[in-house]
Amino acid sequence: MGYLNNIEFINTEDKSVGLYSNNVSDIFHSKTGALKEAKEKFIMPIKESGIEFCHEINILDICYGIGYNTKSFLEFNSVASNVNIDALEYDKNLLYISPLINDYINDDNLKLFLINSMIKTENDFNHFIDISELMLNEHFDFLSDFGKSFIKILLSEIYKYNPSTIKNSFLHNIYYNYISESMNNGLKFNNYNNVNFNYYLGDARKNIIILKKQYDVVFLDAFSSKKDSTLWTIDFLSQVKSKMKKDSLLISYSKSTPFRSALIELGFFVGKTLLKNKDMGTVASLNKFLIKNPLNDYDLKIISSRSGIPYRDKTLTLPHDNIIKNRETESNSSDRISRTKLSKSLSL
Repeated sequence: MGYLNNIEFINTEDKSVGLYSNNVSDIFHSKTGALKEAKEKFIMPIKESGIEFCHEINILDICYGIGYNTKSFLEFNSVASNVNIDALEYDKNLLYISPLINDYINDDNLKLFLINSMIKTENDFNHFIDISELMLNEHFDFLSDFGKSFIKILLSEIYKYNPSTIKNSFLHNIYYNYISESMNNGLKFNNYNNVNFNYYLGDARKNIIILKKQYDVVFLDAFSSKKDSTLWTIDFLSQVKSKMKKDSLLISYSKSTPFRSALIELGFFVGKTLLKNKDMGTVASLNKFLIKNPLNDYDLKIISSRSGIPYRDKTLTLPHDNIIKNRETESNSSDRISRTKLSKSLSL
């Protein structure tokens, strides 16, 4: 079918499934654990920030992938009574497999909720059937127990319903017969009645412009800037900033100097995600009181060197190679001190 030709599945150390992109030659998740990374690098900073949410939270998940950050937030959210999640993802197939893979989040209602949110039309449903069959036949070992059972039922039941009502009938039947503890409960997502999940497919640089919400939390989980710099430019981050409230958090696993430099240039207060005093990622906000571990003097000096020259993409259309080449040109003509000379001067 060719749906996942450029993706390789890998088992991470916490036994959750990670992915490797042959197109970019980069991993989607840390090898130490895909779910562990989501909890430590994206969810823990929310808890540590002391951010105060009202009854409603707006989340922007940039590079949703197979959904570890969103799923982790929904599983552990106990704050807001209403949650709105907008997910930006380039590959629809990754979106579709996200409820089916072995993620060690044992919440079948959450997975059913995501499936229901993703399948909006009959064409969506038919494509979901195709990708599910591919997973069952070619990637069976990477499916969760829920995913295996769900797909087997899906493939055995699809012809029992009229196409116009097939999705709702199917989901009702799955829940009623195979998940609900009480056979009278029918299809219910009681834990997620307060959650609204929307996805936007394609280039995040285009989709960020059309979003209308102001977000409380932004997850930025793109490929590393050395592999794909398109979502790390000061121009894209400026668009992200325009969608954030003053008391919002931007969270990323990246520790990239050009990334942190761009955030500072845009007026963010920038800090680190620390785990056992180790720098594990970046937290940024327009409210300095939400930053618990600010960058230190050494970090700021490195940012002031040529290493801190941001990536640029004024039109939000440039390919990675052009962005890198343009930054190299800017660096070569810059009067900033080189990182090498700076490091030598700091060691004296």
